[in-house]
Amino acid sequence: MVWTPKQVVEKFISAFNSMDKDLLDQLWASPCVFMIGNQTNVFERYSHAVDFNNILESGWKYTKINWIEDRYKSEDICLLRFNFSRFSKEEEELNNYTVSHLLRILGDKWKISALIMDETSGMSGVASRERRHILSCTETSATCFLNLSNSGASWLLLF
Repeated sequence: MVWTPKQVVEKFISAFNSMDKDLLDQLWASPCVFMIGNQTNVFERYSHAVDFNNILESGWKYTKINWIEDRYKSEDICLLRFNFSRFSKEEEELNNYTVSHLLRILGDKWKISALIMDETSGMSGVASRERRHILSCTETSATCFLNLSNSGASWLLLF
């Protein structure tokens, strides 16, 4: 079964709530890009970008999508914008974020390639500077060339 981009994001949130790093890595492309404020990080896989211990320490119990919308879609690329909340065990909303996910068809499946978020504060436990990343750029205007010799992929990132 081929999931739609929206279904992939819904599966992502479900896997995130289950803290299923294997499924998260299957839903995200490798490498994956996190653009949060003026900080851009590239991770070999999603599991390298997330720190569930940090998220749990914030009192987090689960995440819920509040709304999701298509911003752009073609046969092989989709940009989704969505809003989600993180909740505590006491059902209190801890945080609320609006982000965009860029999805691409890889093989015959939609995969999330990038997270884009305007907030400079970022979000706890995800794509933090302490996590293991393979490229980091903090300039507001920069060009980075990334050569992933083990995957045979090269990217030219312009932002």
